[in-house]
Amino acid sequence: MKIVSLLPAASEMLVDLGLLDNIKAVSHECNYPEILKNKTQLTSSNITKNFDQKTIDKLVTDAIKNNIPLYNINTDKLNQINPDVIVTQGLCDVCAISKNKIEATLKNKRCVLSSSTKIISLNGTTFDEICSDVLMLGKELNKENKARSIVKKAKKLKSDISSNNFNKSILLLEWVDPFFSAGHWIPEQIEMAGFISAIGKKGEKSRKISTQEIIDTDPDFIGIICCGYNLNENKLFSRNIYNNNQINDLKAVKNEHIYAFDSDAYFSRPSLRILEGAKQLKRAISYNETTFRCMRL
Repeated sequence: MKIVSLLPAASEMLVDLGLLDNIKAVSHECNYPEILKNKTQLTSSNITKNFDQKTIDKLVTDAIKNNIPLYNINTDKLNQINPDVIVTQGLCDVCAISKNKIEATLKNKRCVLSSSTKIISLNGTTFDEICSDVLMLGKELNKENKARSIVKKAKKLKSDISSNNFNKSILLLEWVDPFFSAGHWIPEQIEMAGFISAIGKKGEKSRKISTQEIIDTDPDFIGIICCGYNLNENKLFSRNIYNNNQINDLKAVKNEHIYAFDSDAYFSRPSLRILEGAKQLKRAISYNETTFRCMRL
């Protein structure tokens, strides 16, 4: 069975299910585990991180408004592989190639894939739905027992993490210029870590928020988890918080309770590594770990 995975979270799940050798190609963002970097890459992005966040936000907004694709698929390579299964997502057109984009590609006259090629779309927005995606993949790919074992261990780990309640609020920001609150499974990560989500509820989409909303909630802590950026990159974005005179009086800013995390690895992707993200969040704030804390410069 030849599998193409165009979603980083799906690639992680496939490897966990023991299907590494079956993966014949991945997206340009599939970088975990490391061995996936050796796989053929089928996609590329039309917008890079070389721009500042305000510019990226405008480019993405304009592209969506004008129906301009954010990603490209190498149809020639796809034809050569001729996969039995393509795994993608239907959750967010910005985050990765969607099921609709794949279906449009398959209809393109340049694409000569077999009509029997199966498209599997993952759509998890909460921990339970992510577990359901693992089970669904296991069922579709004849790895049901392995999938059940993975989910059982994940639920046990979630139970172990969720053992404290600090009664403190945290705002996790998925973008800082403009401000976007984190959504989907991320408010649940906050809950797992024992904190209160200042803005955003489990399963809801990420959304643009105003400075006034942040002022009104006055969170105890602010976490920077900009989508697509690692720990060190997100630490640099703390300057957008400290240099914003409108929010200087926030508790989190005055107390320098600003933290940054590797969003790409532990927050942005709907894989079971969100449990590790919840553990990091809990450890970083409850123990005030310097690895994650962003001090005013």
